[in-house]
Amino acid sequence: MNNFWIVFFKTLNRTLNMLTLASVILVFCLDMWLFDIPAPCQFFVACGKFFYGVGLSFIAAYIFYLITVHYPEVKKASTVYKVSDFPAMAIVTNIERIFIDMAKKQGMDIKRENLNEKLIKDILSSTRCYDDSTLSDIDSQGKIKAKNWLGYIVSVEKTYRSFINGVKSLYSQLDSEYVAAISEIEQCDFSQPIMAMLLRHKTQQKSQQNIESITFESGLEDFFLELYNKSQVLRKIIEERRLRYKY
Repeated sequence: MNNFWIVFFKTLNRTLNMLTLASVILVFCLDMWLFDIPAPCQFFVACGKFFYGVGLSFIAAYIFYLITVHYPEVKKASTVYKVSDFPAMAIVTNIERIFIDMAKKQGMDIKRENLNEKLIKDILSSTRCYDDSTLSDIDSQGKIKAKNWLGYIVSVEKTYRSFINGVKSLYSQLDSEYVAAISEIEQCDFSQPIMAMLLRHKTQQKSQQNIESITFESGLEDFFLELYNKSQVLRKIIEERRLRYKY
């Protein structure tokens, strides 16, 4: 509950706060001193009463706004962003997992904080598309068999798209920046163009050995980097909402 009140006060509109403070000071000064000073004419008396009334009205309206608008909005936003946090962050972590798992398969212990474009390119250039990945599947005979990296990226894409579908029901309650970041990832073509380019490479190779040596480079890394960069935009937005709404 303490977190809620921190959020409540941190999300107050600064302009309204300043106007309310000015109104409080005006009403206080008029009530304590200025009304007791003899006015040279009725015009100043009328002006004083007018501004006193305006000040009191603004303070009353602001209190009404806090109770009927700001309080329910903050409460609703805190709940909505808390609910959306898990599936939204799962989108990000599943995309980051692609590069972490590829590095792990090569014997490298890479943390997501260490990922950058140069490192990702190095990982992709040394990952052969048809090698076994870190994911396994059950074949038609019931045996557990490792997926190659092509099957891996298709599987991961299905996973993070399922989390995107999980957030969609909350779109109307999330802010436009949050929704746009998720939509950018959803609209990003990923596994299909990679599969198409690799199929072309495969048909151009003359031997099985050449096919097995194909890695995720020669233009393929652009698809991965685009997806990764979009995921980092979403990560930043999620972390900002966590700070703002204290969940």
